[in-house]
Amino acid sequence: MAYSEKRLIGFSRDEMFNVVSNVSEYHHFVPWCRSSTVTHEHESSQIATLEIGFPPFMEKYTSRVIYIKPSVVHSVVIENDNLFRTLDTTFRFGKGNPSVVRSCTLHYDLVFEFESAFHSRIAHLFFDKVVKTMVSAFLLRAEKMYGPPEFPHSPPQVLQYKS
Repeated sequence: MAYSEKRLIGFSRDEMFNVVSNVSEYHHFVPWCRSSTVTHEHESSQIATLEIGFPPFMEKYTSRVIYIKPSVVHSVVIENDNLFRTLDTTFRFGKGNPSVVRSCTLHYDLVFEFESAFHSRIAHLFFDKVVKTMVSAFLLRAEKMYGPPEFPHSPPQVLQYKS
């Protein structure tokens, strides 16, 4: 499964980078994330273990998160208990409207594939909701941290959708 979108948003690159790169806070605002622990941190990367799901379906996985401030946060699963065959997420923050300081172009890319047929079937049922909810969660977190956006976010331009 794959999904990509881009949109102009009313937060700065730095603001969005700070929200997305702060993986240890995900359990406070990312849907279905029950815990998020950074186990190793380096200058431009971290290793984080996340627990996702809802009872009775709870799963853990470990990701390597690489970032280039204030432009990119890229996460890839490096260890899991046969949950994901692939999970690759990238947030890119490009230049926004030149006349508005608090703006950027958000690019969101998600590619994932489950190991089990059971998880894949469930994911197909909820794929639309998951991708729409994920980006919204980060935008709402930015609003909570930095106040309302400078202007209403543009609707997403879907670049890729493969369920």
